[in-house]
Amino acid sequence: MLHVVDNLLPSEEIPALRQLCDLHGDLKQASEGRNLFSWIPADPSDRSGRSLHAADQQSLMDRYIRQRLGPLLDRFAPQAAGYEWWCNTNNDLDWHIDKHEATAGSDGRYDLPLLSTVFYPHVSCAGGELLIADNAPVQQNSPIASPNFRSVISVPPVVNRVALFSAGVLHRINPFEGERYSVAVNVWGHPLME
Repeated sequence: MLHVVDNLLPSEEIPALRQLCDLHGDLKQASEGRNLFSWIPADPSDRSGRSLHAADQQSLMDRYIRQRLGPLLDRFAPQAAGYEWWCNTNNDLDWHIDKHEATAGSDGRYDLPLLSTVFYPHVSCAGGELLIADNAPVQQNSPIASPNFRSVISVPPVVNRVALFSAGVLHRINPFEGERYSVAVNVWGHPLME
């Protein structure tokens, strides 16, 4: 499944997410390789959220996920236990499948989110498309391996666009020149441990 929505946010809300990406980039440089994946539980009364970000930044993401992404997430992943989020600021990512990185490294099997999302708060680049392979989706708990594919779907990065796609799908960022910011949210059916 691939679902693309343009004009997700009112235009006045976009600068805050762009600034969050800048702050995330600064935090990434200062944290010397520490995990910058943040967690927001699906139940608003659950206080198990975690992040290296300041409380106001985590609150911004909580509002974005619950108020703006919420209607889409409820449609495609109603059984969510929580949301893992991070920012990509001018990243060049090769082919990969979104997964729980800690368990993948320890047991060599895929622990997959229910759904992956990418939102663009700032784009000023040539290239940088989200490329999604036509592979048959990898299944939960299958051994980690790169699936075969014959073709790709290209989703251009556009300010205020969000792309949602199924778990187990191989994807990458096409090389680009310029600036490309994205906010990624993976929806999980179980809580993630650090």
